[in-house]
Amino acid sequence: MSSYILRIILYLLEFKVMIILFIQITPECLAEGGVFPRKIVLATHQPLSGPAQEYSEIGKGSLAFFKYVNDQGGIHGRAIELIMFDDQLKPEITLKKFVPFSFKKNIFSIFSGIGNKTNQTIYPFLKQHRIPSFFIGSDLPEFSLPVRKYVFPFLPNANIEARVLAKHITNTHKEQELIIWYSEKPIFKRAVKTFSKNLYNVPAKLLPGKIGRLGAEWKLIVKRKPDLLVALGSFSDVMNFLKAAPRLNIPVYTGHAVADSRLPKWLGKGFHEQVHLLTAYPLIKDTSHPGNKFHFKLMHEYEPDLKPTRWTVYGHAVAELMVEVLRRSGRSLSRSKSILASENIKNWQGKLLPPIFLGTNNHLALTTFRVSQILEDRINHLSDWIDGR
Repeated sequence: MSSYILRIILYLLEFKVMIILFIQITPECLAEGGVFPRKIVLATHQPLSGPAQEYSEIGKGSLAFFKYVNDQGGIHGRAIELIMFDDQLKPEITLKKFVPFSFKKNIFSIFSGIGNKTNQTIYPFLKQHRIPSFFIGSDLPEFSLPVRKYVFPFLPNANIEARVLAKHITNTHKEQELIIWYSEKPIFKRAVKTFSKNLYNVPAKLLPGKIGRLGAEWKLIVKRKPDLLVALGSFSDVMNFLKAAPRLNIPVYTGHAVADSRLPKWLGKGFHEQVHLLTAYPLIKDTSHPGNKFHFKLMHEYEPDLKPTRWTVYGHAVAELMVEVLRRSGRSLSRSKSILASENIKNWQGKLLPPIFLGTNNHLALTTFRVSQILEDRINHLSDWIDGR
């Protein structure tokens, strides 16, 4: 009996020692994927080649800011390592490259993956392995409504933009007649409903855009003589609509997709002045913006061969937000802590971004916009920040 009791005591002592050792293990030894004592590993899929190669400048803008942060000591003593792989904006390439890559290299999260279908393709894998996707470059409503625990979209969806436009027009064009031209894709049909629900005291008529009917649609607009127009659609939808326009002296409101300093060049003189669009981070032409001044210096130092563009500003801006998430997550970094830190960003504004409001019921970063006008020599802001949530 005494030997049996002795064995029990020895077993309990051994178990107690194991518990003590386990408690005293450093956080780095227990760190989850992509977190190391001196670095955090992020991954992104972007079109570094192919027809959509212009978007590759987003990743380069992010890299420049991460290099700057690393030179300042990193985040809680850790450097940020960003691994970019080229998917040419093709979902089959994204899936083929990312899944085996993720098993070979520990990554903490996806950061700023670009594309609608590409992000859709890898989402089931990320969800299964509980890998967050921070601030993805997709405007699909499905990524923000309902909220997905591991997904934080960056770009606004059509409903957010419609709500912002409706609020502004309600305040500035009371009792004026409006025509809403829109692409007949389901996303924009829903956006029209959102716009209408948030519009007050402005009589509006709907004009669905038909393929091959732009000339006839503009003739109808001229005949009806509205006081203003709203154009809801994708970049190509809206640009085709604007390029087909006659010289009308009325404002045309549209979303964030065409917010590019090259707009006067694309549309020519005499019409671009009438386009009132949504802006979030500063446009390249806005040279007096303090954030842009910092961006120009950043690119000169860390990417001297790359001229600053709309897309490098985008990359810098989204990287600022990612750094803020990592900073708030603390030294003892985990994926769950980073999600919690993101959801507690309230009315935060970096050097480039508008006010950001995230929470458990909203993972979408860009929900606050200004209505702006792109002129030949400057950017003219026509409103304060408007919240589209």
